Amino acid sequence: MKTIWKGIDALARAVIRLIGKVSPKLGGACEKIWNNTELVSYLFVGVATTLVNYIVYYIATRIAGLGVMPGTWTAWVMAVAFGYVANKAFVFHTHCANVRALLMEAGSFFAMRLVSLGMETVLMYGSVTVLGLNDLVMKLIVNIVVIILNYVFSKLFIFKKK
Repeated sequence: MKTIWKGIDALARAVIRLIGKVSPKLGGACEKIWNNTELVSYLFVGVATTLVNYIVYYIATRIAGLGVMPGTWTAWVMAVAFGYVANKAFVFHTHCANVRALLMEAGSFFAMRLVSLGMETVLMYGSVTVLGLNDLVMKLIVNIVVIILNYVFSKLFIFKKK
């Protein structure tokens, strides 16, 4: 895992140097973002969580035959479970002193994600059912909005450093 991360880091830094040659200001901004390891880790976990959400949604709606809303909810459950474990382990590195603390942290994570589920449900319903837009395209767009809001929720309310 460390070797893979070192390869990704070297590639990203090479790209940032190239950007810096074209635009020093943009290169500096990219380097600052890349050096924020918590944010970068969150983006990687966010992309992985989005893939879980998207793949489960596709399987639920295209293979299992569920409708848009049941498919959205099924994908949400799987993505949130994956997201909690991945964020805890790879992004925020929190440690719970006991089972009660773990349950409180996990409960907070799922509760905050219920807010984003509500948003996702409304946005998917409005864009797909009401407006007739492509569900797979809207699923991707809606997930990007949700990732941003979930980072704020996680950082401020759930994975607080003690």
